[in-house]
Order: sequence, then structure tokens, then C-alpha cells
Amino acid sequence: MSYRTKAVTRREARNIIESIELDKFSNEGLAQILEIISVWHGNTKLSYNNYNDMFASLEILDSVKKFGTVIIKHANPCGVSENKNPLISFKNAFASDPISAFGGVIACNYKITKRIAAEINKKFSEVILAKGFEKEALILLKQKKNLRIIDISKYKQKNNITLKTFDNSFLIQDKDNLVFNKKDLKFVTKNKPSSSELKEIEFAFNISKYVKSNAIVLTNNFSTIGIGAGQPSRLDSCKIAIRKAGLFQKNKIKNSVAASDAFFPFADGVKSLMAAGVRVIVQPGGSIRDQEVINVANKENIKMVFTNVRHFNH
Repeated sequence: MSYRTKAVTRREARNIIESIELDKFSNEGLAQILEIISVWHGNTKLSYNNYNDMFASLEILDSVKKFGTVIIKHANPCGVSENKNPLISFKNAFASDPISAFGGVIACNYKITKRIAAEINKKFSEVILAKGFEKEALILLKQKKNLRIIDISKYKQKNNITLKTFDNSFLIQDKDNLVFNKKDLKFVTKNKPSSSELKEIEFAFNISKYVKSNAIVLTNNFSTIGIGAGQPSRLDSCKIAIRKAGLFQKNKIKNSVAASDAFFPFADGVKSLMAAGVRVIVQPGGSIRDQEVINVANKENIKMVFTNVRHFNH
């Protein structure tokens, strides 16, 4: 299963375009979006990349529960965390990949306190989006000359499609709003995940759908600890996620969860994840080599879940 791409006639396409108000994609439209987002502070103008990363961060933030922090670099997440404590959420998101987070966009679904602002000021970031800022926090953040500070308290996502253009053509697709249907989950290995592990599985698989494919996401305690993005080889994405986790979250790899946005075409990626310390793997399934992959997981007492949902973000 994957989200829907719609083939339409020219007349249908014209009707769709009129219904989605393409003026919102113009420069004037972007200004209107900023106005909807609410007040922003900073003298430095927002660039194309800033807008692109902001939109990517808001997409993920809309799907995150509790107190969530999202850090984006070049439209890919490099750190995402949920925690009942906003400060811990912020610190865990940065700890996922502090090097990639340099110069990134931060999005938070909570109010920024003075203490969190002090943490933000320790790093270099392009944009901070949050649901409000304490007065003392704003004073601190405004000391960062080129930091754009944006209040998203009034922002609500309304668009339910994605649109890509090329030359005189375009593709329109429904947004990928589904993580997975719990009724469709298949527990394919001898060892089955616990109820708490299922919650972590959902968190990891949700983040994987926002990472450029081929995507591998490692998580522990509702925080990413390693992300492998945008590689033509799924094995390479596994290696990148493992390497990142080894550099910055070495103590959290053991017993972590790995999410793959599409199936493993071979067992090599699964073997590399198991060797690193991953103990739960979630993937869509659907490969002709599924049984081979399951056999490898069973041999090492790994828990594996098939979702029957492929994300494949491009």
C-alpha cells in the first residue's frame, strides 16, 4: 500500500488547480503564509531554502505528539524528539546529529522558555518556529543577529496535496497522512514486540515517511538517534544511520528500533542493523525475499513487524 497518485484529464487538472488556489505558491502567497504563521522577528530575509525547510519541519511537527522538537536540514530531518519535558525534547533532538543541525531550522510545538532559548543560542540556527515565546526568551533570541524567530501559534495546516512541477507538466498527489493501520500489522518473527515497543515503532515509522528515500531511521525512547536519508541503496542508508548513531548516540544503539520506509530487497541491510545493536525492525514488507529477511531476524531473535504501508518520500 502507498499513498495515491492521481492520473487526470486536462479538464480535471484545470479544476484541481483552480480549487487549490495556486496563488498561494507565488511570492505574494508566501508572504500570506508568513502572516498566517504569525509574528516573526529578524532583519534577515527568508531564503528559498529557509521556506523549504520550514515547510518540511511543519509537516513533521503536525504529526508529533507530546512536546515535540523537529530539526531540519535541506528538507530532511536530522533530529526529532518527543518528551513530556520540552527542554529534554529539545536537547534530544539536537543530540541526534549535532553536526547536521548546524544552520538548520528548528520547529517546536511548545512555548520557548528562557532556559530553552539559552540552549538555542548555544547553536547556530537559521530559523526557530514555536508556539509562543516567553518575553525573556525573546530578549535572548534577538541577540542572535541572523536568527529568524517565528510564532506558529495560529498556524494550521489546510493543504492535503503535494504538487511537483517540471517544464509544462505537473504531478498532483494526495499527502501521505497515514503512518500505518494497526489492524494491518503483521508480527512476522517468533519474538513479538511489547505494547511499549509498538508505540516506539509507530514513532520511528512515522518519522521515516518524512525522510527522503531510501530512508532508515533509528530511534530510542521517542528520539531519533541515527537517520540515513536519500541513498539509492537501502544498505547505504542503513550504514549512514548506524554511523551517525555511533558518532553521537553510541550508548543508545543497543535495543533501539529501526524503521525502513520501504521493504528490504536483500537481507544485508537487516544484518548490518542487527550487528549494530538494533533489536526491533519495522518495514512495509512486500519483497520477494521477505522470508529470507525474516529467517535472518529469527536467527538473531530480532523482532520484526510488517506494516503493509510503503512511504517512499521523493
